[in-house]
Amino acid sequence: MPCYDAAIIGAGPAGLLCARNAARAHLRVALIDSHEEPGAKLSLAGGGRGNITNRIIAENRYISGHPERLRAVLRAFPCEKALDILRELSLPFEERDFGQIFGLRPAYLLAERLALQCDDAGVDFYLGRTARDIALPAASSAPRFGAGGKRDVFSLLAGKEPVQAKRLVVAAGSPAFPAAGSSGAMAGLAGRWGHKVIPFRPVLTPLVMPQNWPLAGLEGIGLNVRAGLLREGRELFPDPEGIRPLLFTHKGISGPAALVLSCWWQEGDEILLDFLPELPVLELLDAKESGKMLARNILARRLPARLADALCPEDIRRRKAAELSRKDRLRLASAVHRFRARPTGTEGMKKAEAAAGGVCFSSLSRRLESLIVPGLFFCGEVVDATGLLGGYNIHWAFASGALVAKALQEGQRD
Repeated sequence: MPCYDAAIIGAGPAGLLCARNAARAHLRVALIDSHEEPGAKLSLAGGGRGNITNRIIAENRYISGHPERLRAVLRAFPCEKALDILRELSLPFEERDFGQIFGLRPAYLLAERLALQCDDAGVDFYLGRTARDIALPAASSAPRFGAGGKRDVFSLLAGKEPVQAKRLVVAAGSPAFPAAGSSGAMAGLAGRWGHKVIPFRPVLTPLVMPQNWPLAGLEGIGLNVRAGLLREGRELFPDPEGIRPLLFTHKGISGPAALVLSCWWQEGDEILLDFLPELPVLELLDAKESGKMLARNILARRLPARLADALCPEDIRRRKAAELSRKDRLRLASAVHRFRARPTGTEGMKKAEAAAGGVCFSSLSRRLESLIVPGLFFCGEVVDATGLLGGYNIHWAFASGALVAKALQEGQRD
């Protein structure tokens, strides 16, 4: 049985880039994935176009228990390195709002062309085969599962085919969007090996509101808002972008503002929505030309009419601005700028574009190598680093995959 320099579990963007770079450094690499085609989840990114990276790459665009560790990885792999990958693959791209970099060709081509480069570099593919019965080297202090017996290499089955490797890379992703075959099984195995693992939770997923909430029935309406949270009396506005589009759905709210807010939302939190983040309602009411206008009509000039009706208190709706007391004006301003509601939950992993959690940085070295099992590496979604909306998760996959490939190359020289 041949012994590889590295076996990589997971043929998403992290695994593909890691395999390509390692093989180009003359390492013998096996790439294992349960899908028949590499990059199954990557092919769905950005609505099928692929939001690959972002002009602004910083740790405040990510959710992680150790942002300082995340920062070090990101600094070694700026946006331009991700763009160089697209250029090398002859995949054109464009920049959109919020610094987002989208491909101008279907996202599956990114996975397909990376896989072709892996093949050209000599990577052996084990596709359509689930990695199982993973046995650690005998020198490892971690608990061992699967086949017994002493060995100084990693041993596993790719489907029914045995694979041995000097080092093992877990790039198997998270349980987000299970329709694409996603699973958090490898993170669970890492936990049984003794690593600290943060439980996965769905993020970048729509928020579900009570059926009788004040803004029920507005599905289809979209507008820009500033979204935050009210938690134990504290107001939180964690989104560094500030203002993003919101979309009302039949279940609650979606759109970029809600998806990003789900990264921080916890059960029991209220959401805070500012529907006119750049136009103070008090200024509108105090304007001379507004004096004879109905309060509802003042709002309807700047907001969708149905939303204006729902936000405007009934006892204020048909009164002219000049007739409103200071207290009434403040009530109306609060209804627009500080709308509060408590979600009942999220739409869960089925609709989640990502999952927060994973193998904790405290269990990993700066090279993303296990501190418990020498020669075991983690990269991509399986690590506790989850990006906000805007290309950050694919960028992290590339950044962490490239770092691990470099570590494998350096380890080979050692």
